[in-house]
Order: sequence, then structure tokens, then C-alpha cells
Amino acid sequence: MARATCPPVVVLRMRSADSTSGGLGLSSRSERNGKALTCLIIWSVALGGLFAAFVALSPAARAGTCDQVGGVITGDWTITTAQVCTGIVYSVDGSININSGGSLTLVNGGLSFSKDTSHEGYALNVNAGGELVLDHSIVTTQTDAINPYLKLAFTVSGAGSHFAMKNGAIVKFPGWFNATGATIDITGSQITGFSSTELFGLGVYQDDNDDSPLISWASTTASLYGSRIERIYENASASSGNATGPIEGNVGLTATSNLFAYDTYIGVDFSNVLGLHNTLRVDGTSNAYLYNVTIDRTQDPVLKSSWQPAYVPQAAGGNVFLLRWLRASVVDSTGFPVSGATIWSTLSPSTTTAQYPDNGLSATPSARTLSYLGKAASGANAWNRTDANGLARIPLYTDLITTASLPNAESFGNYQLTVAFGATIGPGGVSFDPYPAITADDNTKQVSVSLPIQVRTGPDLTVQPGSATMTVLQNQPFTAYALISNQGQTTATAVSVGAYLDGNRANEVARVNGLTVVTSLNQTLNVAGINALGAHTLELIVDPDNTINEGGAAQESNNFANITLTVQPPPAGFTAILTPSSGQSVVSGNSLGVTGYVRDSGSNGIGGVVLNIELRSGATVLATNSTMSATDGFFIGTITVPPTTQDGSYTIVVTPATTLIQPDTRTIAVQRSSSFLFQKVPVLGIDWWLFLVILAAAAAVAIGVSLYWKVYGLGKMVECGECGAFIPEDATTCPKCGVEFERDMAKCSNCQAWIPVDVKQCPECGVEFATGQLEMADYKEKMRLQYDEVIARFKQEASRQLGRSLSETEFQEWWRKQPTFLTFEDWLREEEEMRKMGSKPCPTCGTLNSVTATVCHKCGSLMRDQRPPSGGAVVAGAPARRIQARGPMSPPGPTNAPAPIVQKRVIKKPIEGKEGESSEGQSDENTSSDDL
Repeated sequence: MARATCPPVVVLRMRSADSTSGGLGLSSRSERNGKALTCLIIWSVALGGLFAAFVALSPAARAGTCDQVGGVITGDWTITTAQVCTGIVYSVDGSININSGGSLTLVNGGLSFSKDTSHEGYALNVNAGGELVLDHSIVTTQTDAINPYLKLAFTVSGAGSHFAMKNGAIVKFPGWFNATGATIDITGSQITGFSSTELFGLGVYQDDNDDSPLISWASTTASLYGSRIERIYENASASSGNATGPIEGNVGLTATSNLFAYDTYIGVDFSNVLGLHNTLRVDGTSNAYLYNVTIDRTQDPVLKSSWQPAYVPQAAGGNVFLLRWLRASVVDSTGFPVSGATIWSTLSPSTTTAQYPDNGLSATPSARTLSYLGKAASGANAWNRTDANGLARIPLYTDLITTASLPNAESFGNYQLTVAFGATIGPGGVSFDPYPAITADDNTKQVSVSLPIQVRTGPDLTVQPGSATMTVLQNQPFTAYALISNQGQTTATAVSVGAYLDGNRANEVARVNGLTVVTSLNQTLNVAGINALGAHTLELIVDPDNTINEGGAAQESNNFANITLTVQPPPAGFTAILTPSSGQSVVSGNSLGVTGYVRDSGSNGIGGVVLNIELRSGATVLATNSTMSATDGFFIGTITVPPTTQDGSYTIVVTPATTLIQPDTRTIAVQRSSSFLFQKVPVLGIDWWLFLVILAAAAAVAIGVSLYWKVYGLGKMVECGECGAFIPEDATTCPKCGVEFERDMAKCSNCQAWIPVDVKQCPECGVEFATGQLEMADYKEKMRLQYDEVIARFKQEASRQLGRSLSETEFQEWWRKQPTFLTFEDWLREEEEMRKMGSKPCPTCGTLNSVTATVCHKCGSLMRDQRPPSGGAVVAGAPARRIQARGPMSPPGPTNAPAPIVQKRVIKKPIEGKEGESSEGQSDENTSSDDL
């Protein structure tokens, strides 16, 4: 039980400054009294504010509090006071009992019962005088417990017991939902069960746990509004005779229970399968009133003869009443909605007025139905009176299911409609298909009734100026804006609006015709220039000829509006043409753009100046057009050169409408025809000659780059092992001599033996090959190391010659004067040339160097002019290899280093007698030492 608590009381104690100093000081009594009164007033206001804030922030007494502050409810919770718990789904390890005087309202939260097979008895009970409200909340059982038990007994019983669901609330568990003597209200909510996916892996009998609770309501009044009762208990094992648990579940109403359901889904069906057929059952004392209730149609048997009834009265006196919706639309002769029309329905062919069984067969729906519709029994908001859109939603009683009518219903869904608006009467009718046709489409019918009257009001036009005042230039056209509105209910067509100077209908300075105004329209008016200076009135008139019937003088009186004009003389200025440029050529028959600006003597732009653009030949005008300067004085226009214009020189003349602004001229050349080279390329907008030049340049660049990479690219060209021609390294045949190449074999350039392309050492002569499969970064790094080694030797030599150590700067100055000077860039260049042009050995150490090298890249010795060694050209085949000739430094003097060795491209089918000859021929070529 919740324990009553009192709100804390804050006691404020004030200590005067005098008390802290040990006396009253020298102040007078009147001063002390004034200070005391002041303090009393201040503290009274403060305490009053605190009290007001406390009252404002405290919840209403009826809202109650929540005794459960944590997320877990341990043990049984018995509620006898108002409890409002918000924002928490409580884990309940026990039972909850709501007794008389107690209520539990769950908002955005809920209850999740933690049950296992050792705690099957946990239950949720709303007893007499108790109330449970689920507001966007849930009641369910937990599926993550060890050895879970998912079923829950939910009971609402006793006088005054109440259960409500709203705003998307959910009841989700297998088990039982029993009610006795209770009131149940479910709005926009759902009763359902677990899916097979949610039960997977729990170890529970799925067929007995994947449904909503069995519903049994006795002496209970239940109202369902836009809600759903889903997954009514089914047992698929029943048809095999091995069922565990109930055979099938139903929604049962007994002991004078009444169910009122509106726009709701109840998952009963027409199935004939044992264990899968669900029904709504009423005993002989209970009734169900179903307004547009739909059911599960996924289990309909193929043959109607196999269908079983979904609604089953079990004894005489029990009834299921089916009511449907009529959505009536009433319009006038123009199709405009008629608001306030009254609709009465009578059974056809009889003249009995429609009756409502839930209101004692009265001709007026029950209070419950009227509340759901938001309507009244009579008056302006009457249930059978059309709204502002000419619509009325009217319930009609169409079918009655009793024990006598089973398996079908007594149906009477034909109604004659009488629509009245004032003295005007219009007939109509509607027919509903009989039960078992109870889909959503079957339950709602649309009917439109047209009355022979016109309630739509005619057009009622008004006009307002975009600006009440305007300043314009003398004789310069300008733009005025008129906001035209239609206050009537009929679209105005063929509307005209005019502008008149100083209210003189004879002096019309602007007009627009043929407008259509539904509700409003912002229309521009191009007003002719006004000659008279000073103040004027520009009168805007919509429908100036009074051709539109607006209903009378009152509606015509708002068709006028005035703009106050101030007409000023234009300032003196000048016109300057920007384009075309002087002497620019244009082909006859083409358009020419003319741009420029209009400025005053202070070079400020003059806007609103009308400009006449002319193409002249002497004094003869060949073409003309006009434009207007923008607010900044800039203007743009076009003029078309006549196709018959002869070749020659012509003049573009831009003349302002006012003589205070000087005109400007520009000379152009006209050509009757031109070569296509001087015509424009579509889309690109450039001349064909320029496009072709660009295209040729791009092609030349592409060809040059391709040739460069083919001839000089790193490792791209090799030498044919037969004829010595340079060919692409990936060639399979020689384009010169036609021989085919062996893809997997190559010749050793030292001993001419055929060897596999992937070996690192010749198996015949023992020479080692250095692979050329190096990344460029590694290659440069190795070249730098070799270069630095040579530089170090030169530094040692320089120090020895000069007899002292040299700084880097001194060494560089010394080395630049030596014949062996070589930059790193030249070093790399010579390495590249060695691959392309061949190599020669160093006379000192025997290391292979480029034929153009001046310094040995190994020992740094000066290279003497000598003929490059033979057999050194790069030849086609597998990856070219070179001798590992740059090992440790060899001592000066003669060396037994082998000749430069490379692999030649192996001929696939060697020609007899020419193999040695081919090798000899190759010996005259330059030797390549690298194939990086």
C-alpha cells in the first residue's frame, strides 16, 4: 500500500545585521520599524511566489503519484490509490491487484511480467471499483527468462471495474482475458500475441503460445473504436488429433454482455479447418453491434459451401447486428458542395425510416455512436446534416444474425434517400451487399446527390495595387502590379484589368485580357509612358467593361484601386554599347546580341529607359527591336539581320526614347554566307575552325605520347632475337621478319643457350642475371646509393690532393672543375640511356656503363672513348636481365669480367643453320644492362 506523505515545508529564518554586531546600533526606532516593514513585505512576496510555484508544479490531486520509482516491481503490488506511472515499462516479478478506490494509469510505459514455470501464478487483476488505463503503453510477458512461461491471466471483474486502452496501447501475451461485470473501452489500440519469430529458441510449445489471450466477457459492456483484436487462439495440431491445449479460441460474450465495435478488426473467420476456425459468439442474453467491422479473410475456403459462420449466436435471444456507413455527398447544379442539407433514409421498398438497434430501434443513432461521429442528435451539427464540404457520414442497419438466420443473416441493405435543403428536395438511394460480404469496401458506400439549385456564390472580384505610390520617368513605360482576388465561390474567367490615368476611362494606358481568377492572381501591367510631369493618379479597374456578373452593386464596388504617381523628367545622360564590338562580323539571317548601359552625367545607371535598337545602312533602317534598361542602367537586346542583307559595313544604332539621353552607334560587317569553318559548333558554341585545331592538337599530343612510350618508355620496346628490330615487349610475333616468339624461353646473351625466362643464373655458363622487376622508388634509391659511393671516393681524392679535409661547399667547388663531375640527374639519364642505346665496360673495373657515360658509375674512373661492346642491345623475350656487375669495387687494372650479358627473345621455331648466324649478327648490337 502506498504511504501518504506530506510535502516538505521550507522554514526561512532571518537574522538581522544588528544581532550579529551585538546591539541595535545608533538607528532610530522609526528607521528600525521601516526596515522591519520592508523586510516583511519582501519575505511575504518571496514566500507567496514559492507557494505559487509549488502549486503550479504539483500535479493535480486526481493524477496521483507512482509508488514504483524503479524499473522492477518485486512481489505482489496491491493498488488502492490513484497511481500514474510514466515512461517506464516495469518488469513485474509478482502479481498486480487493483482494488476498489485504486487506479493504475500507465503512460508511455507498461508492464512486462517475468514468469517461468515455477511462477506460473502471477496475474493481473482489476477488481471491483478498480481501474487500469493503458495510454500508449503495453502489458506483456517476458520471453528472455530461463524456462519461460508466457501465459498470463488478466481479469477485470466486479462492479465498477474498468479497463481502458488508448493511443496505440497493446495487450500482447497468450493466456486469458476474462471480464465480469466490467466496462471495457479500447480506442486506437491492439490485442495481439507473439509471432513465431519471437518464440524461436525459447523451447515453448509454439502452437500454444503464438496467439492473443482467450477472450471471455460476461455481464460486460465493451466498446471498441478503430482497434484490432488479432491472432485469436488457433491450434494447428487439432486437425491431426494431437492437440495440446484448447482446440480453438473465440471471442465469447455471455450473461447480458454487449459489444459495440466501430471501424474495428476482429480476427474471426469463415474457415472450416478444425482448430483454425475462430468465431464471435454471443449467448442468448448478449448482443454485438458491429459498425464496419472487418474480419480475417485469408482463411476463406475455396468453395462457399465449405464456409463456416464467423458470427455465431448460440441461443435464441442472442443477436449480432451489422451496421454500415453511408458517405453521402450533396452538391448543387454546378457541382458545388451543399452545406447544411438534411438526409433521411428509409428502407426500400417499404417506407420505414432507418432504425438503430443499439438505441431501441429509434430513428436516431445512440449517444455512443453520435459521440464517435462527433455529431449531435439535431441542430446545425446533426448526424444527418452535411458539413462544410457537403458530406455526411450516416450509419445504416443492414443485417441481423440470429440462430434462426444461421449460417447467414437476415439482410435489408436497400435504402431510399431523401435529401432536403430548404424547400428543395432531391432523391437518392444506396444498396449494401448482404452478409457475408463484409469487407471494408462492402461496409462503406459512396453516394452523391445533386440538388436542382445553385448555392455556389458567383465571382466577386477585388483589386489592390502592388504599391500605393510610384515614381516614374516622363515618357518612359513602366510596370504596375495589380493583385486580383476572387472572394466568390465560382472561378472567374475571361477577366480583364485595365489602368487609367487620372480616372479618365478614355485614357487607358494599360490593359490585360483573358485572365482566369480562382482565388487570387498577381498580374503585371505594362503602362505606357506619361508625358505630363507632376502628380497623377493611376486607377486600376478589374472587369472594366462589367462583363462578369458579380451579384450586384455591392460586389462591384470593390473593383477599383488607385496608385499615386509622380512623373519626373529623365536626367540627361548617354548610351554606351558594349557589344557587338566594332567591326564584328555577322552572317546575314542570324541574330546579333546588343548590350550596353544607360548612364547619367555622373555615370549612375538610369533604369526604365526604353531603347530602340536599329540596323542601318546609311539612313535606311533594315531591322529594328526594342528593349528597356534595368535599374542599374544595363540593357540587353537582340536584332536579326535580314537574310537578304548584302555583304558590307552596317551600323547598329541604340536610341533612347527621350532626347535628353544621347544615342550610341557601332559599326559591324555583314556577310551573306560563310564557310562552315566560321560557323558555330552545336552545343559548344565555338567556330568549326577552332574546334578542328583543338581536335588536331589533341590527336597530335595523343600520338606523340603513345610513340614516346612505345619507343622510349621504360621496358616497353625490346629487340627481336632474329632480325634485331625494335618491337613491343608483349609482342608474340615480329612485325618485321614474322617469326614467332617463345613465351617461356629466352637466350643467354653470354653463351647463347636457351634458358627459362624466370631463372636468375644461366645453367650453361653460370652468369648471374639481375632482375629488372624493380619499383621506381627502389630503383632511384639504389641509384642514389651508388652515386653517393662514387662521390665519397671523390671526396677522399680531393682531400688527399689538397692535404686537408674539405667542407661540402669546398668539395663541390673543387669537383665542378674536374672532368669527372657528374650530377645525380645526369647519372640517372645515363642509366636510362644504357637501357636504350647499349653499354660499354669501364676500362678500369669492367663495370657496364652507358655508351654516353663519361664517368664509371662504379669506380668513378674517367671513361675513354671506345666502341660499345657487342651483343648488348635489349632484345625481346621474357623480362630482360643484366649482369650483376656492380658488386664490390674491383681493383684497378685488367679484369676478367665477362662481356655484357642480356637475354634475347627466343624464336619459337628456330631456323636451321641460322641460329649461330643470328647470334653473330646480334653481337654487333649495343648491350642493354637493365630492364627496370
